[in-house]
Amino acid sequence: MLLITDHAIHLIDPDANVLKRRIALAAVDRMCLSKLNDNFFAFIVPTEYDCLMASTRKTEIVTVLVEATKGKSTYEIGVVFSNRFQYHPAADTVKEVQFEQIEVAAGGIKTRILNKTKR
Repeated sequence: MLLITDHAIHLIDPDANVLKRRIALAAVDRMCLSKLNDNFFAFIVPTEYDCLMASTRKTEIVTVLVEATKGKSTYEIGVVFSNRFQYHPAADTVKEVQFEQIEVAAGGIKTRILNKTKR
């Protein structure tokens, strides 16, 4: 479960009723999303580790986060649209997410997550 407040993003495990992670909004540099109709997005948090998530409510999540930080004097979350972006799921790990439109009768998207070398 994802809970967004005026100051933080909370990732909650609803089954265990446990807070898994709290990310201060001021710590989030940007959100990365593809230009395609998929459910993936990433929070890029340079001072910690990044968070790749999937949700059918991706558009609503982006809107709420942008509104929550809009006009803040010290921080404002940027939104980057690209069909390829990197994220750091751990301090010593870099992964790249690639999105590609594929020909399927109902339309489709091919998503690949690749391990990259940390430099």
